[in-house]
Amino acid sequence: PRWALVAMAMAMADVGGVLSFQHAGAIGTRIGTMARRAAVSPPSPLRLAMKEQEEKPEARGNFLTNFIYNLEMLRVSKSSETPTADNGGWAGEPKEGALEGAFAQKASEISQKGFAASIKQWIAESIAGEYDKEAVNKRIDETIARSPVAMFSFSKCPFCLRSKELLLNEIGIDKSNIKIIECDEDPQGNAIRAELGKRTGRTSMPSIWIREQGFVGGCNDGPGIVPLHKEGKLRGMLEAAKAL
Repeated sequence: PRWALVAMAMAMADVGGVLSFQHAGAIGTRIGTMARRAAVSPPSPLRLAMKEQEEKPEARGNFLTNFIYNLEMLRVSKSSETPTADNGGWAGEPKEGALEGAFAQKASEISQKGFAASIKQWIAESIAGEYDKEAVNKRIDETIARSPVAMFSFSKCPFCLRSKELLLNEIGIDKSNIKIIECDEDPQGNAIRAELGKRTGRTSMPSIWIREQGFVGGCNDGPGIVPLHKEGKLRGMLEAAKAL
């Protein structure tokens, strides 16, 4: 059904965190069209080869999830701002998307619960493909252990930008006290995201960790560093972690 395709498209829309229901509907319609065409078309050698590959457990859903992922990357590219002096040279998605109460924030919260969260985790694992889980988890553990603050981020994500601005500019922690891994630029980024999702139940970015506190969520939720800052709790956590 189209609603299921729309739900799957929305579940994937956490790469940058900003997806309208119109975008999701368009993606769902496109996937549905492709599925109908595949159903009535004679099986080509390529399709048969893809089916053979999909039947292997390690390649589940790769064609569909990669299709959704590529659409999302295209959307991020099309919606990204042009760097100017006025926006501080920002080349990512609109900063307004990271504001509390923004539609993007509400959509992100919805996508992190129940069925949508499960679909997002499945997509993240599928896109990651085969990888050395022990090595990836070791890298995550070492990143978290070696720095007072660790942030797993996407370079064009407005929620990630807002989190960096809060920690580095507003609170003023030294850059040497925070380790940032941009998962959309790192060779192991997709695998890291998949493993973080298993640990926290969230594939959203940013994924922020503070020494002695562990996982503290993202920007605005989970509980999130913006709410923690407003409640007067974040600075104490950072001081305890010797980040300040």
